[in-house]
Amino acid sequence: MTFEYLRRQRLSCKEDIDLTYKTGKRVVRGRIRFFFRPNDLDVSRLAISVPNKIGGAVERNRWKRLIREAFRLHPEIGPGMDILVVPLRPPGTTKRGEVEELLLQSIKPS
Repeated sequence: MTFEYLRRQRLSCKEDIDLTYKTGKRVVRGRIRFFFRPNDLDVSRLAISVPNKIGGAVERNRWKRLIREAFRLHPEIGPGMDILVVPLRPPGTTKRGEVEELLLQSIKPS
């Protein structure tokens, strides 16, 4: 089993991101809002949108690193899902394990 974050796992097309934002299932867990939408691909794709109000570049990049790493370490997510992640507050002392837990909790059917 490989733990890679490949280019095809990035949700980078603006139309797909907008569609996920508008029609996806919304879940708020802790400091993060998740949007999920099924896709017809054999992989799940991830997009991260960190607003400027979160803080400076250091805080925004920390969120991106934590979220990408949590996604990369859990290949059981998907396949066939577009995921848009929007942090709501600065990361503070948030650890990767916490982000992994929030991601996995939000994927479970409610």
